[in-house]
Amino acid sequence: MKTNISMKVNFFTSLFFLLPLLVFSQTIVSYDKAKDIDFSKYKTYQISSLDVKTIPEFEPKVSGLNLILEEIAKQMESRGFIKVVQNPDLIVNLGVSIVSKDQTKETNIQDAPLYMGQRDYKWESKEVVIGSYNEGTVTLDLVDTQKKKLIWQVVGASVLSEKRDVNRKKIIEGVKKMYENFPVKPKTN
Repeated sequence: MKTNISMKVNFFTSLFFLLPLLVFSQTIVSYDKAKDIDFSKYKTYQISSLDVKTIPEFEPKVSGLNLILEEIAKQMESRGFIKVVQNPDLIVNLGVSIVSKDQTKETNIQDAPLYMGQRDYKWESKEVVIGSYNEGTVTLDLVDTQKKKLIWQVVGASVLSEKRDVNRKKIIEGVKKMYENFPVKPKTN
């Protein structure tokens, strides 16, 4: 019976430590907006800069970066903004960062070896690496060109997949989610 209890504890312990990985596989988004800004006065935009920082093992594909830019353009244009080459009302600055991260868990008394009778036995809890993953972060800044002031910023992060189709779907859903709290709602036709 003791074995069954131990197996149940280990199962739930494993589930507890895998849960953050399942949660972080979804896009996490944070927003920041300048106060007292009337977004209805802006009509045009331009994507001005693209800053990419990545780990050597994971070079972002040009198609992935282009997809991010296309999805941003779709979101802006669905809200009535027009992409221009010169004299935009808003400048869009985009940052993409890819980092390698380790998933860890803290050992507990069930992970310790069986005690076999020495008096000076010592057990300590430790952080152990149980896996690694790549996380992509996209930062989008909107800058008022007249005031040269940041008026809106959104940051989205998601665990990257080894599969291109999965990452493509995450980019499309992630950019859409990033625009959910944008001050201008999409126009309906």
